[in-house]
Amino acid sequence: MRKRIIENVLGGQILAKSSFTRQWRFILYLFALVILYISIHFGIRNTMQRMTRNEETLRNLRSEYMGKYTRLLYTGKRGEIEKLLEESSIDIKAPATPPTRVKMKED
Repeated sequence: MRKRIIENVLGGQILAKSSFTRQWRFILYLFALVILYISIHFGIRNTMQRMTRNEETLRNLRSEYMGKYTRLLYTGKRGEIEKLLEESSIDIKAPATPPTRVKMKED
């Protein structure tokens, strides 16, 4: 009995019976739903992999930014600028007087 059922399913005789021929639209609908489910699943998995790669890239860029920002802050100090000017043998000296505000007269 069991062997005969398996032979009918695998051989395709079960599709030729009247109960399945009446339901072909429903079977086609179920098949379309399965295809849709598989495609959505693969799409979500690809999106998750892309998100993981983007997060890793963002982490790397953030650490690179912090390194450059720290070097810029260190290089922007007055003492560091004076030392760089001396090493480059550029003849620029620090001003002796503080900066003053220039006021323009309006006509």
